Amino acid sequence: MGILKTMFNRQAQQVTTDAFLDVLVSLTSDDESIQYSSIRALRNSDVYAAVKIIASDVASSELYADTKETAITKLINNKPNDYMSAWHYKFSQVANMLLNGNAFSLIERDETGAPIALHALLNSNVSIEQLDDGTIQYIHSDDGAEMILKASDVLHFKYFTTDGLTGISPLYALRDELKLQERGNKLLAGFFKRGINSNGILKVHKADLDTEAKNNIREKFEQANAGDSNALRTIILDDNMDYQQIQVNTDVLKLVNNNDWNTKQIAKVFGLSTDRLGVEANHSNTVQSNVMYLRNTLTHFLKAIESEINFKLGSPKPLKFSVDWLIAEPQQQLENDLRAVELGILTANEMRKKMGLEAVEGGDILRKESEEIA
Repeated sequence: MGILKTMFNRQAQQVTTDAFLDVLVSLTSDDESIQYSSIRALRNSDVYAAVKIIASDVASSELYADTKETAITKLINNKPNDYMSAWHYKFSQVANMLLNGNAFSLIERDETGAPIALHALLNSNVSIEQLDDGTIQYIHSDDGAEMILKASDVLHFKYFTTDGLTGISPLYALRDELKLQERGNKLLAGFFKRGINSNGILKVHKADLDTEAKNNIREKFEQANAGDSNALRTIILDDNMDYQQIQVNTDVLKLVNNNDWNTKQIAKVFGLSTDRLGVEANHSNTVQSNVMYLRNTLTHFLKAIESEINFKLGSPKPLKFSVDWLIAEPQQQLENDLRAVELGILTANEMRKKMGLEAVEGGDILRKESEEIA
């Protein structure tokens, strides 16, 4: 494990101000001809909101095995590695999965093969290879050095996939919509940047100007009169100049400003209801909205992550995310937990743990079992 630990240390050193930020995105070209991905897509507020909502909710959910903690759940819920908190680890993995289609973590194991740490890997450093015999292996490249990793030692989170091996980002389906939204925003920004002097005609009387002279006059005029700092200021012209402002068709600006079609498309691709992205809600209350969100969106992502964790980490009992915090009001959740204790579904200590209280002696016995003993 010496070589692997060296790789872990090098990865921890190459981060900037926060390990989470370095793992969250694999930097890509800023060329507009290249499809939206990674950090560039996060400049779109709707994509940012969609990723934040899903990744935050997964990160806020904890894994359990039959409502109990195990060594594996403690690893994921409390401390996956030495340089990243559990919440940031889960968030970064889900964010990468949504933005890049894939997220990778190297499983560090002890002498017995039990997982003891999960190290998030940069997407740009990982490639997948299928050998002639069908075996899958991962290649980690860093500063020219390559390391072959067994598939069983890499957590590979993906959601949409056509071959079962590599994931496809939702951004793949949003290229046109994102560019259209960006151009609409630039139109609005350009209008407000120019202020009252949006478009106009500057006439210079009794002058035969060549192209260079016209450009110089235009630049000087815009420099003196355009921009936020010159808004609502008086325009001063020479006797041989006239300025006529062209009326802007504000209907176009209203269309751009009020158009929520792109927002609906982004919500649709990420599986979110439009009210999650700020479009008018159709649900009667928060609980109903959360139930629909859990059923139609979050559950699918949770199942994909659970499946990979159970497949690679070898938990004796299947691990599942607890989402009680999302679908029940605090008072209703308390009543449900009390009822579960009375019916022998939860122990008193399990309920106390959910409430943030310390365990008590004798609190690990189900109520029905204690009644039978008595």
